[in-house]
Amino acid sequence: GFLLGDATKAFALANPDQNFSIVDYSYNPAIPNVVGQVYATDEAAFLAGYLSAGMTETGTVGVFGGLNIPPVTIFMDGYVRGVHHFNEVHGANVTVLGWDPETREGLFTNNFSSLDDGRTFAQSLYEEGADIVLPVAGTVGQGSAALAGELGADRLMIIGVDADLVETNPSQASVYLTSIMKRMDVTTFNVVQSVADGTFVGGVTVGNLENGGVALAPFHSFEDAVPEALKAELEALTAAIIAGEVSVH
Repeated sequence: GFLLGDATKAFALANPDQNFSIVDYSYNPAIPNVVGQVYATDEAAFLAGYLSAGMTETGTVGVFGGLNIPPVTIFMDGYVRGVHHFNEVHGANVTVLGWDPETREGLFTNNFSSLDDGRTFAQSLYEEGADIVLPVAGTVGQGSAALAGELGADRLMIIGVDADLVETNPSQASVYLTSIMKRMDVTTFNVVQSVADGTFVGGVTVGNLENGGVALAPFHSFEDAVPEALKAELEALTAAIIAGEVSVH
């Protein structure tokens, strides 16, 4: 991942006949024997922000991260801008706590492992009025989900990241409105396939909505709670982002 960028570069340059790939990192200039797998997670996060703005009962949603690094803040950027887009479309005034894409300031636990931090940060956002929280902090988010489970999903819902957390954290499945999926399986398969068929070329591959590299997870237990009109808006918004008609930046 991101924190292995320098080490991967050093070994790739020292072993030019060996193919390498790295997730959440790319090189400029490109290294001929390395494929960097990066993700337009802000595209899927934009959808999650729009969804959250359409589902909040309090008019306030929240987000926090693990570290202030690009693979984390790209989720936060997209989420906040998705809420803002909903406000523009609907003349609404949904507030986002925890991150400002312009000042680059927000809430960070500075780790990806403390469940206690996940609970504490989600509790703080909940007490400020948020009824939907997006933790972009790996395992930390399970602490947020545990709090939501105790409060009840009618009072606090969670947006998952990376995978469909209903599947990877099934004990807390009832609190996940959806998840912003980073489809590392799709991009990694494609890189491995390129080695197998002899088409491997160093550079960058970008997972996005169009190629299935990022996506929103199903709504699962919230399927009936999400209005059909909002589902239709999300479908149209997805097509508009792919077509370049709506910018997530």
